[in-house]
Amino acid sequence: MINNNDQVCVELQSLTFQQVEAYDRDVTNGETRLYYENCEVTRPTVFRNKLSGRVGNILKGFDVEITVHGQEFVTSCTCNKTRRTCKHAVALLYSWIYDGQDFLDIGKALKEIENLDKEQLLHIVQNIIRYNPGLIDIFLAKEKPDWDEIDADTLQ
Repeated sequence: MINNNDQVCVELQSLTFQQVEAYDRDVTNGETRLYYENCEVTRPTVFRNKLSGRVGNILKGFDVEITVHGQEFVTSCTCNKTRRTCKHAVALLYSWIYDGQDFLDIGKALKEIENLDKEQLLHIVQNIIRYNPGLIDIFLAKEKPDWDEIDADTLQ
């Protein structure tokens, strides 16, 4: 059953443009807002205290994750920049500020899934396995895996 812990955390709900802009100045010298305006953020999601999405342009995109712990951001990006935080992560934060309503809220989606009947769920699971057979181990596991134990790279 889905619980209240699946709601978007307060820190993300209350994040402001000014906070993102200040963070942008700290980590990229304020270069990212223009980059955000010229790039694409696709597959944006939010779950609890985590944002994720693909950031880039038509030629090259990077998978970004941001986890919020209090007032601190922990970021990861497939661009492999040596900096602690790259422009792709900050662009995802700008996207959250400007386009947050377009992010798929995983917690809400899980609540909707909870209301599906067995036949609908079975059809969905079959399609997931047909699309990505490597995920079958998740469904056949004797113990239910914790969300954080599932390798997100295998879900793409």
